[in-house]
Amino acid sequence: MVELTAWTRPIEARIAVPGDKSLTHRGILFSAIAEGEMVLEHWLDAADTRASLALVQALGVEVREASPERLALVRPPRLREATAPVNCANSGTTMRLGAGIAAGVDGLTILTGDTSLSRRPMARIIDPLRTMGVTVLSRQSGLAPLAIAGGQHRGGTFTLSVASAQVKSSLLLAGLTAEEPVRVIEPALSRDHTERLIEAMGGRIERQGLSVTLTPGRLDAMAFRVPGDPSSGAFWAALAAISENRQIVVESMLFNPTRTGFYRLLAQMGAVVQWETVSDMPEPWGHVTVRGKVHHAVTVEGEDIPQMIDEVPLVALLATQCAGQTIVRGAEELRVKESDRIRVTGEILRAMGAQVEELPDGWIVEGPTRLHGAEVDAQGDHRMAMLAAVAATIADGVVRLRGEDAVSISYPEFFGQYGAMRDNST
Repeated sequence: MVELTAWTRPIEARIAVPGDKSLTHRGILFSAIAEGEMVLEHWLDAADTRASLALVQALGVEVREASPERLALVRPPRLREATAPVNCANSGTTMRLGAGIAAGVDGLTILTGDTSLSRRPMARIIDPLRTMGVTVLSRQSGLAPLAIAGGQHRGGTFTLSVASAQVKSSLLLAGLTAEEPVRVIEPALSRDHTERLIEAMGGRIERQGLSVTLTPGRLDAMAFRVPGDPSSGAFWAALAAISENRQIVVESMLFNPTRTGFYRLLAQMGAVVQWETVSDMPEPWGHVTVRGKVHHAVTVEGEDIPQMIDEVPLVALLATQCAGQTIVRGAEELRVKESDRIRVTGEILRAMGAQVEELPDGWIVEGPTRLHGAEVDAQGDHRMAMLAAVAATIADGVVRLRGEDAVSISYPEFFGQYGAMRDNST
């Protein structure tokens, strides 16, 4: 347990966040299907991405950690059958995208996970992979562990009921080794890192609206620097926008438009958000400055959600400081993350005095409310731990947070940077 207290002094800071988790995962996983040496600079070294490293190593990829900042990966001429079950730990990305890769690997690949991952829905990838002719076994109700017998398989057209970058990516990766093209149609636009990376690595992919079509073929490995993770940066942006007299610059952050919906919403809520683009390789990135306290209540629903899915709980937190009623709908996917984030967010904020009504797919938040100290539990979820830490900066009294060590999943340095910013505030 860690004890957190309010920050009472003005803040003016610049901060560098870890490399983007989604791009790091894909850079590692794509090394198993690309010819040549894959090199990642500024990669995210965290529990989730280590799970993806373990997967590709089990399939025969040579991994060289040249330095803490540089990772090089080289696939063998032919991927091998994993000799033991691969533990995906807490990483849904590793399991879902890994299943797509395993579809093209001769032999049996068994993917396991921790208790949390073993409760997350996998039928959404199992069913379409089976339609492609891949043999996939699971526990009842489509839960991990998964056993995948890879080899020859078909393509096909798949219409997703939920906008999910992980499901879309799993099918596209399976499509690279299929006998015919794969087409995926989404109900709303989800993260498009997989499509961008396939295109950058020489793959044949066509995007049109909510449809993406992949023609099977080879990919060429590449080297790139991983920009900062906008989902990690969102906690600093929220910290800047939740109170007066705060300005934070998040440096070298990924600007992919499918990942920056939260920052655009911050501006709608009344914060000042400024963008400075530095480069567009391998995706657009630069520096973002956030200042000015939020004050407008908003309504968030439907197609807005996929572009800020990991940041939606922060909207509920910020809404406690806005005048009026904020409504968040269409975020039911949050119930099957590392925790039930709809429930846990509500529990944390209500414990701190907020007026939050839990809905099946979101919340209704009445504001503004003065938050106070309380004992809260992250329930093993890294993003819930960071949300509570941001809330604590404006709370009267002490916030006692259980489960703060969950940040190791995506952002091991978070509390170190948090303490340094607090101590160095002007």
